[in-house]
Amino acid sequence: MLLVTLPLWFFLIAALYATVGFGGGSSYTALLALTATESGMEIWRIPILALLCNITVVAMSSWLAVRRRAFAWRQAMPFIAGSVPMAFIGGLLPLRDDVYLLLLAVSLLLAGARLLWLQDVAGRRALSPSPKLALGIGGGLGLLSGMVGIGGGIFLAPVLHYARWASAQAIAALCSFFILVNSLAGLAGQVLKNQAADLTALSATAAPLMLAVALGGWLGSRLLLEKLSGDRLRQITALLIIFVALRLLGQLYF
Repeated sequence: MLLVTLPLWFFLIAALYATVGFGGGSSYTALLALTATESGMEIWRIPILALLCNITVVAMSSWLAVRRRAFAWRQAMPFIAGSVPMAFIGGLLPLRDDVYLLLLAVSLLLAGARLLWLQDVAGRRALSPSPKLALGIGGGLGLLSGMVGIGGGIFLAPVLHYARWASAQAIAALCSFFILVNSLAGLAGQVLKNQAADLTALSATAAPLMLAVALGGWLGSRLLLEKLSGDRLRQITALLIIFVALRLLGQLYF
């Protein structure tokens, strides 16, 4: 049943996440992981489908950010320089299904917890940006992104907000572009790793999902901006991600 309704869920996720510059990769992987356990879908499909949907959504967000001149290239470059090669390597790394699901579950659990307990930093003093630190953060998040099929923005945004390295608008734009380049690099690694798999058959599943997120992402980027309760969205999304992470851990070890 979940497999049939996936396009609708993906549309809603893309619409909601696009309002804050995210692609929705963590929620896509969460729903795809549930689908795989219910329908027997091959695990290798999860990161590829999630990354394709991520790219579809954040490509629009990134284009709009550049067009509106809300993107700070100088601030973004250290993160991107560290993340792109590591995302490609992460996508290439061969992982057993149980190892992948464990890594995915832990990543989702951390992402959900970070969203749920994200604190208000309005009064905190801004920290001085460090290119070396940004390079290291980008590399670590890029490696994780490539391995599990998320863009990494859900981890990067709290770091940027905590350090107050940029305005909220600039952080959303930077995260969109960060997710885009990570997803492209991770997808390249995943495709090379799964050359023996029937990638052509994957298009039958990918096409409706990509169409759904394209429509949802356009809606979120153009129509819902600043009209949605960010706190409520964050809480609901966090609970969903944590639920899926705990369910995956339960299936692996109990």
